[in-house]
Amino acid sequence: MNSEMQVPDGYRLNDVQLEMSLKPFFDVTPGTREAVCREIFEQWRALVRHAQTVSILLWVGDGSELLEYDGKLDRTFEWGRYQGSANAHEWKLSRKAKQANSDENCTGVHAWDDAHDPDGIGLHRRSYLYRDSPAEFTFLWLRDLVMDLKRIGNEMLGKKILVGETFDIGPEFAVSRFKYTWHPEILAGGNSLFKGQFVSCEAVLHGDKREYAGFPEGIPDQTPFGIFLGRQARLFFEDIGFDFLWLSNGFGFALEPWALVGNLFDGMHFYPEAAQGTRMRILKFWQDLRSEFPPRYRIRTRGTNLCTGIDLGSDASPLRDIYSPEFHVDAPVNSPWAALDGDFGLELSGWMSHIARHPGDTFRFRFYIHDPWWKNSPYLDRYERNPHDIFLPSAVSRVKPDGSVEIARDIAFLSIDDSDGRMPLSVPNEVTAHLLRAREFAPDAAGPMIWAYPFDAFHDLVEKKGLPHIPFHADTFIGTVINDAVPLNTVIDLADLRTAIEQGIAPGRVFFSPVPSPSSQEERTLSAVLHAGGSVLLYGPIPAESAFLSRLGLELGEELEGDFTLQIGHVPKGENMTGLGRTLRHTGFLSAGGFAETAAPAPPHDVRHLTLARQGDHVRIASALAGSALAWVRGSLSTAEFDPAQPEPIRGPILRPMNSADFFPYGRLVRFALDAMGWRCAVADCASVPRSPYVTIHRHRNAFHYSGYHLDENARLMLRHPLGAPLFTFRRQRVVDGASEVTGVRAWSHEARVFVESGGDGMYRARFQCPVGHRVYRRMLVSGCRDATLHFLTDPGSTRPIRILRNPVFPYLVGDFVDPVIQTTSYGPLVRIEHVEGDILIEW
Repeated sequence: MNSEMQVPDGYRLNDVQLEMSLKPFFDVTPGTREAVCREIFEQWRALVRHAQTVSILLWVGDGSELLEYDGKLDRTFEWGRYQGSANAHEWKLSRKAKQANSDENCTGVHAWDDAHDPDGIGLHRRSYLYRDSPAEFTFLWLRDLVMDLKRIGNEMLGKKILVGETFDIGPEFAVSRFKYTWHPEILAGGNSLFKGQFVSCEAVLHGDKREYAGFPEGIPDQTPFGIFLGRQARLFFEDIGFDFLWLSNGFGFALEPWALVGNLFDGMHFYPEAAQGTRMRILKFWQDLRSEFPPRYRIRTRGTNLCTGIDLGSDASPLRDIYSPEFHVDAPVNSPWAALDGDFGLELSGWMSHIARHPGDTFRFRFYIHDPWWKNSPYLDRYERNPHDIFLPSAVSRVKPDGSVEIARDIAFLSIDDSDGRMPLSVPNEVTAHLLRAREFAPDAAGPMIWAYPFDAFHDLVEKKGLPHIPFHADTFIGTVINDAVPLNTVIDLADLRTAIEQGIAPGRVFFSPVPSPSSQEERTLSAVLHAGGSVLLYGPIPAESAFLSRLGLELGEELEGDFTLQIGHVPKGENMTGLGRTLRHTGFLSAGGFAETAAPAPPHDVRHLTLARQGDHVRIASALAGSALAWVRGSLSTAEFDPAQPEPIRGPILRPMNSADFFPYGRLVRFALDAMGWRCAVADCASVPRSPYVTIHRHRNAFHYSGYHLDENARLMLRHPLGAPLFTFRRQRVVDGASEVTGVRAWSHEARVFVESGGDGMYRARFQCPVGHRVYRRMLVSGCRDATLHFLTDPGSTRPIRILRNPVFPYLVGDFVDPVIQTTSYGPLVRIEHVEGDILIEW
């Protein structure tokens, strides 16, 4: 590339993974194969030009073609030629499992019963061929397709093309004789939520006499499934030419990968004694798989839809072991579930918990544009062409020990074809444009809110200390926090935080963490954050020996649960509390125990107990603030699925929120505590939906970039930074009570380089003017000021001095110039400009 043709660092990608079914190949002719391959690479050329490699992940079927492969290339195979559940007779969920969040994204999706579909014609009750007389493919044709993809892609793009094969655990994508007729013993049994439907990674095969590529004399009785899968995959890859294996839908990460429950948690009780045995059973699968499937074939993973702490608490998921070099796996991608249930808090928290530590050089972001099986194209229909599920995850970054950040350098798209085998041109063009915009302003420094994730401590709590309920609660709670407009989108492995503090990362940032074990390294590290000028927001139960207990003016009383009446002492300005219940339900088994924290007789003078919870004569503290840098929220959890009066085990697969008209949203107290620490995010009006807007904040070139998603575009959000009200570039910004109002749009992402500290309410505008000057990089005009004090965050990309002109008149060469003084602050270098009236021009 010409040295003058510089592109943003965020554009730099290691790999772009384009996922597709075989549906676009309407026949088996070489001409069709050639034409489809060329269309694929042409459609995505504008994005993949920035990648080192391009991967095509083929959703041939559900992986049963690999299991049944006998080495004969001239045989035909069953493939994913259906719309709807290919093994519909197996897809039967209990009443509990059918329940889901009732928002606009998932209404009706789970109405699969006779009352709603009396004739059984819905896609979740049966399957349909995607077209009349779909093609029949042989393994020889498949081999030729892999060869064509590599040849044509290299010819058109000049890049190495990798082709992958998928293995899925469920009954959805293709008819599977192997799973449901020949070897149903490999399906989950017992009390599994998906009993008889999903393949269990610990499965052991019964013997049979059929011929397989890896077992020409048949399968010996009691063969571990990992051994069988690994050997079949190795020979299949050698014959067909695949380069990597994709393990789908949580396979290999838990015995119950699609549910809150598992061997350690039955929906009401935890069984810590089962942790070590469960961990070893999962780990044995990986050992068996890799004993037959050599490391030259990388394994890419979907992972579970949940968080690391939830998987540890319910199934002792040994993520720390799975990430070891011997298994050569990639970290899981972000879950696509948010498109279905609208729970973007779970998507972001789950992904961050999986990449807080990861085994590769980078991690992968995956965007859900089409579904080749279920007659929906999320980008076009569920998302209504809004890019929020690009903007929000693109704000995610991981802090390294040296204080720098890494972002996803691998990107995947599920999928580039739809359920009819079409590849609409609008999709790659629109999605590429949104993605490149997000990458242009990608995080290049740690964000202001950082999740200090206790990766090792969580594993040790389950594997060594018998406390699975602690990580289960902590990670479940943080998802609800993000769901309530808390901008938490940066993560660091808590084990790396001490070193990062030495690099000066602490000042100006709030570090979120579950309350650490007393006298632990984690406790000392979080104390070091405070000593280094940072802030800490803790959540969860506080042990009696904790160094933070007395600092927060607390002591422990009797553990209580049930319903409490809240007395909220701090509410952000502009927050709409109308119609919200004031009852807090604390369910002990979900909340890591009973509610015990109460006020100490003589708390430190700088302590504020922000929220009280009353139950009869008992008073508990739900949130507290010590000084301005240490906050704590207990984090009570419950779910609409659990009724204390008639207790039955919950099943999930996610916690359904309580009715906010009766029960106060538990994640909201974190947002209120942040406001007391100087970071306001007030929900002035949720409009027609109960769910709060989503917000992320990241840093790019010393500016703060805010992104968000309003389920209802009429919802109003009020934002204030410790520097003042952020003025978004290219927007007219109404400032109310010192905070900027955001409304009128569903998905948004804006730079904030100017903040109004004071100057009264009203309409402001910050916009770039055409530079129209030799060697001028940017000219920003700020309008609407009334004796305002502004903070301007300098741009490190500038190569010339900053010029500031009051009452500017084009061509901005004469007038009342301000002599800028750059100050060093915890938020970066800035210029403070006082007594601004009307317009002011900032040029650099």
